[in-house]
Amino acid sequence: MNIYLNAFFRSIIESISEFLPISSTGHLFLFSTNFPFTSIENATELDDLFDIFIQSGAILSVLVIYFSFLKNRVLLLQNFILKKTTDREGYDFFKSILLGSLPILVFGFLFKKYLDQIKQSNELLLILGLAWLIGGIIILFIETKVSTNSESKSFISIKNIFWIGLFQCLALIPGVSRSGATIMTSRYLGIKKEIAAEYSFFLAIPVLILASSYKLFKYRALLNSENILILAFGFICSFIFCLIVIRFFLFYIKKNSFSIFGYYRILLGMIVIGFYFNR
Repeated sequence: MNIYLNAFFRSIIESISEFLPISSTGHLFLFSTNFPFTSIENATELDDLFDIFIQSGAILSVLVIYFSFLKNRVLLLQNFILKKTTDREGYDFFKSILLGSLPILVFGFLFKKYLDQIKQSNELLLILGLAWLIGGIIILFIETKVSTNSESKSFISIKNIFWIGLFQCLALIPGVSRSGATIMTSRYLGIKKEIAAEYSFFLAIPVLILASSYKLFKYRALLNSENILILAFGFICSFIFCLIVIRFFLFYIKKNSFSIFGYYRILLGMIVIGFYFNR
């Protein structure tokens, strides 16, 4: 496959799966395993580096869509720190992001060696299949539970932030989905769909920025004139497609539940598990 066509498809996959509760890591693994970058040096490392660039494009899309909102929170935080106002909204917002992101950053650092072993395991395909299947069942269970409770919270308490951040750590397991873990934990705690989704978007910012920064440093030798064009192409494509996907996702969940993603995960999980045992 042509390298730019390959990059184009990967960007679409990243855009659709990064913020939906279906696991971008798992989908990118399936695609890159069957359609790796070929006829280039350090193809395996470039695979990993390319994923960083398309994830960065996804994060930029969140920053652009919520630019006015984030700018307002920064100004409120600044004024609160300088004691120009007693409004804690900006302070509470950034505190919620910091506290929600801290667990996965700590766990990711402490267990990096073991997580890398999982990703290189011969059973990774089975792990992905089970994660998709079990995650899909959990989504359907939670959506059934919350549908019987008409009350939904528009405020995320410190206690809820703790639980959301803790369950986000499950996303370190390939196939679990960071957005799936955070959104569905929020839903289980009775938080409104739109609030749950947006909080998941915001939690992605520090997590993916730090992860991307680490890998950019790790693969800095690949940032040469030969590779930069394809990396930039993927970044731009991912950014543009994510702008569309995020807006569609928010529009969709206003009138629909997350159940469709549960059914999709169950179907995909069964297919992947079946393929693993019959290959």
